[in-house]
Amino acid sequence: MLPVAIEEGLYHIAQEALNNALKHAHARRVDIHLIAQDNHVRLIVEDDGQGFDPRVAHSGGMGLQSMRERAAGLGAKLDIRSTPGAGTRIRLDLAVS
Repeated sequence: MLPVAIEEGLYHIAQEALNNALKHAHARRVDIHLIAQDNHVRLIVEDDGQGFDPRVAHSGGMGLQSMRERAAGLGAKLDIRSTPGAGTRIRLDLAVS
């Protein structure tokens, strides 16, 4: 069982990723994987939406920044990969004790 703070952080990151897939990416499919093994948790949210260039600053929302801040607050590594026209993959890795 994970500490409540970690569960809440994972929930909010997944929620924001789903919101972005719906609101911005216009995804038709979103896959969510939550894997907890030994002392490691991995969350993956992947969509088939329109994607974006992660090197370009995006205005109009705090979604990506909020996910980064939440991940940092958990001590997790957050990787956001996206390509215009090819969807987005968000992966969070967290060591837990």
